[in-house]
Amino acid sequence: MKKAWLLTLFIVLFLSACGTPREENGDYATQDEEDFTPYEDVYEDDEIYTARQMVEVGGIMREIMPVGSLSIEHFLEDIDYMIYVLKNNFPLLDVAYWARGINYKELAAGVREAVLAMEEPCEDTFLAILTWHFMPLFGTGHFMILDQQVFDNMDQNIHYGGYSGQKWMMNRNLLRFSPLANRFYERGNQERIDAYEAALDRLLEVYGMPSNRFWSDDRIRQPVNTSSIEENRIAYISAGRSMEELRQNQAQISNFFTQITAYEHLIIDLRGNSGGNADHFLNILLAPLLREPIESPNAFLFFFDEYYVRRFGDHLFQPTIYNGFMTIFGPYRPVNEILADYELPHIRHGDVERFHYGAPAGRFRNIEPTGDAPVFDGKIWLLTDPSLGSAAQRAVWYAKEAGHITLVGDITGGCIGGPRTLAFMPNTGIIFYFDIFYITDSRGRPLEAGTIPHHFNRSGMDALETVLALIAEGDVVAS
Repeated sequence: MKKAWLLTLFIVLFLSACGTPREENGDYATQDEEDFTPYEDVYEDDEIYTARQMVEVGGIMREIMPVGSLSIEHFLEDIDYMIYVLKNNFPLLDVAYWARGINYKELAAGVREAVLAMEEPCEDTFLAILTWHFMPLFGTGHFMILDQQVFDNMDQNIHYGGYSGQKWMMNRNLLRFSPLANRFYERGNQERIDAYEAALDRLLEVYGMPSNRFWSDDRIRQPVNTSSIEENRIAYISAGRSMEELRQNQAQISNFFTQITAYEHLIIDLRGNSGGNADHFLNILLAPLLREPIESPNAFLFFFDEYYVRRFGDHLFQPTIYNGFMTIFGPYRPVNEILADYELPHIRHGDVERFHYGAPAGRFRNIEPTGDAPVFDGKIWLLTDPSLGSAAQRAVWYAKEAGHITLVGDITGGCIGGPRTLAFMPNTGIIFYFDIFYITDSRGRPLEAGTIPHHFNRSGMDALETVLALIAEGDVVAS
């Protein structure tokens, strides 16, 4: 079924209280953000909730409405609320537009049109409509709308074993104990899962698969592989389909390094790697090739001073595996002060001037060579493509900052904005989540916009063919 590729995408890409919605001057409005009451303060973890429970949300009592009782208007309110939350908390909507051509307003308009065309309200069809229309935004800053299977996997911590820390526990507690989550995500209800999948399949059959840089028919997906393209001269390593797969093959790669010390070229193929823990790339592929230690790449974090960011309290800047151990250096300050004190030639003022605060940031430890000398002393090439996101995006960024690795291919995919926050749509309880930081490199370019390679793919060539052409031309120049 077409559902299979969608679930794969969910796995690859890798909280909440709601105010009463209303339309006001064309924008979604809620109670003042300081009036929001976290669900953790409203109920105890061991309580069991009924379908018609009254729950305090943002200082207002809302009824948790039974499945099947919602109207089209309730669906429209949920759309408006999600857009309100994204506009005021998700810092990467502008990058999605200018770097990827994704206009969230157009996506939302498409959802509204499809919902208004529904013959009768059906929550599972509503989720399918949301998923299909917002698919182009999936993966931008880890944005995702959760279906039942993804919810179950996150609830069981299957896909996020390394994403530890208090922020994840706060998100997970909402998944498990929020009355809105329990309302929509009925554990073990296969009938509703089937209804959602059938509705999504109908959309795919009629309209096709929406465009998304992290999923395409020509995406390269290959296991870890070590080989000689030209004996005693050009070596090749495929970094695998994920960072975990790379870790599992560390011994193979380490052994290969001992065989290629006299080679002139090493090509590392990162294309299609879906991410995971960037440390595996740093420890297995980057550190053994370093000639000297490199400092952690300098970065900057910018963010909104809004509820879905502030809900993490003192844990907001706590490093986790899945934000690359990145934390701020010193106190955060108003954005205008950061812009005045630091030279950021590539900053997008139209993006960052909407935010409230910023701070210099980085990884809290440097990257050290594995031994006294690099295991390979020739020319190093790294192949990139638009599917590289999250930890793979960080890996490419680190490699480029190392200074002696040449990137060839295409601009990487981004999917990077620090820790994720989780929100519920107030009527259905459908969950969406997203990253909360706008992270730039030392020059102000947002990492979500991707890392630019030193050499783009040549016309009619992929990245590997382009590298081999560059090597051949270098031979001609040298001769």
